[in-house]
Amino acid sequence: MSQKKSKPKPAPAPAPARVESEPTIAAGSSSAWPFVLLGVVLFGCFLYVENTGGAFRADIYQTGMKTPPPVIGESIEVQLYKEGAKQYAACAGCHQPNGLGSPALNFPPLAGSEWVLREKPDRMIRIMLDAIEGPVSVKGTVYDNPAMVPFREVLNDFQVAAIATFVRGNAEWGNKAGVVLPEQVKAIREGTASRGGAKWRTESLDPVP
Repeated sequence: MSQKKSKPKPAPAPAPARVESEPTIAAGSSSAWPFVLLGVVLFGCFLYVENTGGAFRADIYQTGMKTPPPVIGESIEVQLYKEGAKQYAACAGCHQPNGLGSPALNFPPLAGSEWVLREKPDRMIRIMLDAIEGPVSVKGTVYDNPAMVPFREVLNDFQVAAIATFVRGNAEWGNKAGVVLPEQVKAIREGTASRGGAKWRTESLDPVP
């Protein structure tokens, strides 16, 4: 009898490849601290940029601020003159942008005015604070307009000084008088407070240097 040959056994199938799972950070693991530290550093950088980049700096002039901050490198005279050029809009309606006033409307000029160009600004400051009424002679012409508005309660010391500095020193108008400082305005404001805001007259200003 012939013997049958046995069939070879099939080779075992290869084991499936092992799938590597992505590593995860377990809760409370110390490996999260680098990310926390990075967040703190970035937040600190953000605060630094906000505080030094000008976005919300308190010393940056914003519209509506009554007293602008000092500009590095500019003298107080330059600061006052620049601010006065802006604040003069409160006066230009009557005295005109060119400072020539309007004789037809009974508004006196500021350009070349002997009231403006006095050595001391004491009279001008008083007039700006409480206004003036009654006849006033300016450059040989008499003006008598009761419509001037007092600025005592409207403008602060810096603003009054700025306008006075701009008007007195405006070379385009031919004016070359000296600067007016906020300290001068403050002293006169306090010294005349007892008058109760009464308007000045030429005779009441005669004793003022």
